[in-house]
Amino acid sequence: MQINSEYVVKNHRRQLFLGGFLLMLSLMCVAMTVLFLFVSNSANQRVEEIRQQYRTISERREARVAELTNQLVTLQNKLDDISNHPVSTRANKGKPAEGDSSPPQPKR
Repeated sequence: MQINSEYVVKNHRRQLFLGGFLLMLSLMCVAMTVLFLFVSNSANQRVEEIRQQYRTISERREARVAELTNQLVTLQNKLDDISNHPVSTRANKGKPAEGDSSPPQPKR
């Protein structure tokens, strides 16, 4: 058997072709991994920006709710104060007291 036979040369070519093909596949996998990491990182940054925007909106909404709650409490206290005051004497001048009222007279 000769060292430089046709069979050995074809076998080496086949192995080189297979090695080159596998090398290309591995390079393609590396490139896809890098691309995936880049896209994933960009997407994560965008998601974080959106979350920050929603946090800001939520804080504004909570501040507005707190302000409206304070206004509502103030108005409720004013209404309670009005209902707790005795009826003024000016409003009672023309009306008899509850116990002193007589039944209404029929019209003739």
